[in-house]
Amino acid sequence: MEHVQERQRFRKAAGIAVLASGAFAAWVGWGIGGEMSVLYVDDLATVLAALTATVLCLRAGALHARELRLFWWLLAAACGAWTLGEMIWAVYDLALRESVPVPSWADVGYLTGVPLAVLALVCHPALRGSGTHKARSVLDGLTVATALLFLSWTIVLGPLWRSTDLSTLGGVVAFAYPFGDVVMIFFIVLAIRGMTAGDRLPLWCLLAGLLALALSDGTYSYLTEVKSYESGSLIDTGWFAGYLGIALGAFCFGPRGSVVRRTGLSLPGRASLVAPFLPVLGALGVAAIEIELLQRLDDVAWITALGLVGLVLARQGLLVLDLVGRGDEQEAVVAKRVAHAALGHAIPAATGPSVTMIPEAPRVDGL
Repeated sequence: MEHVQERQRFRKAAGIAVLASGAFAAWVGWGIGGEMSVLYVDDLATVLAALTATVLCLRAGALHARELRLFWWLLAAACGAWTLGEMIWAVYDLALRESVPVPSWADVGYLTGVPLAVLALVCHPALRGSGTHKARSVLDGLTVATALLFLSWTIVLGPLWRSTDLSTLGGVVAFAYPFGDVVMIFFIVLAIRGMTAGDRLPLWCLLAGLLALALSDGTYSYLTEVKSYESGSLIDTGWFAGYLGIALGAFCFGPRGSVVRRTGLSLPGRASLVAPFLPVLGALGVAAIEIELLQRLDDVAWITALGLVGLVLARQGLLVLDLVGRGDEQEAVVAKRVAHAALGHAIPAATGPSVTMIPEAPRVDGL
């Protein structure tokens, strides 16, 4: 009954987040109410979304056991840093009425949140473990991160590298956003791979939120370098929706005593097998389009692509070894249970009264 109530509560919260993100995108995209109206809605709604994520992460930390409390509180600190960055951005837009410089004090808040979020994910109990399963989880995370790095380099980072002066602080900041997002997504994938299927929902919400933030960060870095970004753009929806995704993950994670990690002989689910290949397919699709358009891939792109192929092959090889090992373990468990059952029947027979071991003579009526 409690599980059903949690699912209903999650569906309501997810519906509110989707409707709010849609309304935000419509307001900003269609320019409802004029330029100043769009700026106010954009800046204030984004601050409110980031603040909501901060409060709900603090709440989740207060409701959970010690092993998850640190994770949620560090994530709350990261969201708090992002909230501070959004507030400073709003001051530039709404109070000072000037374009936000690059870099600005808002970037201090944004970039401070990245190591805090990474530290939170590193402290997640699902990252503890050893053996083949742990190695395969690391390969999954590296595969996803490498695919995202290839996409980022081909679409955003490569052009920035060729056109940006990295000796300036603005150039460093432009590169810091995409790289920080890739690192965060790497660790969230590791955490998801270390959880049981029933406990992954909050982390899936966090992953969706981080992907939305990464999409807006990468687009912002590119548009900033080509001098075409303006506050109140449609890409701001990614930040708003990303904060709501983190808030949803913190909200739907009910007060449980501890986190349940994948252990024992549990086999990997379909989602965990297929999900890492989605960004790989995206990376291969972008590479095919680049080659079809006669766009030469540079050395970094080729090295990243070859590394991605190697990671996929290593992942599949390790998966085969893991499945074979699990099959051998299952056969050993079955054999052990059969032996125990046989001994269980034999021991009472051997220790019981001797008369039970000798068949009784047929009884003759009247004797």
